[in-house]
Amino acid sequence: MNKQPVIPPDSHHQCVACSDNGLFNLKFYQDDNNAVTASVWLESTWQGYQDQLHGGVIATLLDAGLTYCTFLFAPQSVTASLNIRYHHPVPIAVYGEVRAWCVKAKHGMSRLEATLTVADTVCASATASFMQTRAS
Repeated sequence: MNKQPVIPPDSHHQCVACSDNGLFNLKFYQDDNNAVTASVWLESTWQGYQDQLHGGVIATLLDAGLTYCTFLFAPQSVTASLNIRYHHPVPIAVYGEVRAWCVKAKHGMSRLEATLTVADTVCASATASFMQTRAS
């Protein structure tokens, strides 16, 4: 599979989640199916309940993947709605993978989906709507 790095627009370079100085320093890659993926070390300092990743961190990781996916077709988009399903507790001190893809895009609105997977198990998934904004 051919993976190309996804380059964020200049307006996104200070993102708290995925910039070089951000919490997660995520590096997303586009695959042949127009999805984006990033591998992330799930730090023990991001713990919620004992030995489990905090739910807010999970939500942020999924939202970051969804946002990076919009860079492929609508770079100035923001989250309009985000629905998360927590399937299994997410362990800490392991690698996880965030994957996101577009389901539909039309008239400045898009619907996307994402997953957080650990050891081939989908631990959380998200559906989201994004709306395109004007470049600032």
